[in-house]
Amino acid sequence: MARLDEIFNLQMGKTPSRNNADYWTEGQYNWISIADLGTYQKYVEATKEKITESAVQESGIKSVPANTVIMSFKLSLGKTAITKESVYTNEAIMAFIPTGKYAVLPDYFYHLFSAKDWSKETNRAVMGTTLNKATLGAVSIVVPPLDEQREIAAVLDKISDLIAKRRQQLDKLDELVKSRFIELFGDPVINPHRWDKVPLSELADIRIGPFGSLLHKEDYVLGEHPLVNPSHIVDGKISADEKLTVSAEKYSEMGAYHLLPDDVVMGRRGEMGRCAVVEQEGLLCGTGSLLIRSRGDVRPDYLQKIISFPSFKKTIEGMAVGQTMPNLNVPIVSAFQIIKPPVEIQEAYYAFVEQTDKSKLAIQKSLKQLETLKKALMQEYFS
Repeated sequence: MARLDEIFNLQMGKTPSRNNADYWTEGQYNWISIADLGTYQKYVEATKEKITESAVQESGIKSVPANTVIMSFKLSLGKTAITKESVYTNEAIMAFIPTGKYAVLPDYFYHLFSAKDWSKETNRAVMGTTLNKATLGAVSIVVPPLDEQREIAAVLDKISDLIAKRRQQLDKLDELVKSRFIELFGDPVINPHRWDKVPLSELADIRIGPFGSLLHKEDYVLGEHPLVNPSHIVDGKISADEKLTVSAEKYSEMGAYHLLPDDVVMGRRGEMGRCAVVEQEGLLCGTGSLLIRSRGDVRPDYLQKIISFPSFKKTIEGMAVGQTMPNLNVPIVSAFQIIKPPVEIQEAYYAFVEQTDKSKLAIQKSLKQLETLKKALMQEYFS
């Protein structure tokens, strides 16, 4: 067993002053923040921000050598990567630079740090939602011989590569579906195929979420019926918050605002065009949302894709009212002009989606098996 601060020199990053534009304008040095660390991304390929020579010289920030393991130790704990070249990082990222006392393979420690649950108190390194440098350095781990490190890293790298390929396959299939949608229907605003356009009110029933006065502090409980507000609609999916739920009794009283499977829920405040198809029962339309229920001429998925289409979202922005925060109401949403292609075109698209979904299902099954195997191996290697 050895302490991390015996194996590595732990080096924190730094953020040059944001008030000095010379530090950030046309920067040439990669500067890594937590946002640059992907959950399954072994190497940092690119950074969202770069810093200048003057930032390096005047701020006292230290560089991190190439082929160094780095890890977030504040907020998003344990996001790990390896540097491909010399870089700089912010203060939420720790660099693990070998002291030379132990034989260290970065690839091995990348997997070890990725597998470790840093939030557990048993690690004795957690202080709230951050890791403290001193206590992090005191964490003890087993350092196997270099040949063993290399063997373990090779096995996990191979599985990780297969997992990455499965995810890429899923991404490509999603892109294929998007391309097919545009090919058959075209831009819903430009309408290159000259399909008929009808108001959304002809295709769906539209209802605004409940007024805030209908919900009181005592109605909110943990773990029952989630409300869906705009913040809970992320990338076309509903991400419910189990901490923002109402009691079963209150949910029963508010039947008019129940979200049913195949409803479309749409944010009416803030970012325009944010919407998702409801896939589960027991959700309640929030005060900041609208409920759109298709009457059957077009599918809910079709409405969701049209409303969230980039050009359509831009059109909605021009229709919203309110100076402080853009708002939509039922009359505005009812007036949305929706292209209505012939039924056979819609059926052709969804037949294609159905075949693609079958391919995705097979890939997802393989992906799940690989992820289960990787988890079991990491537990075997690092427990």
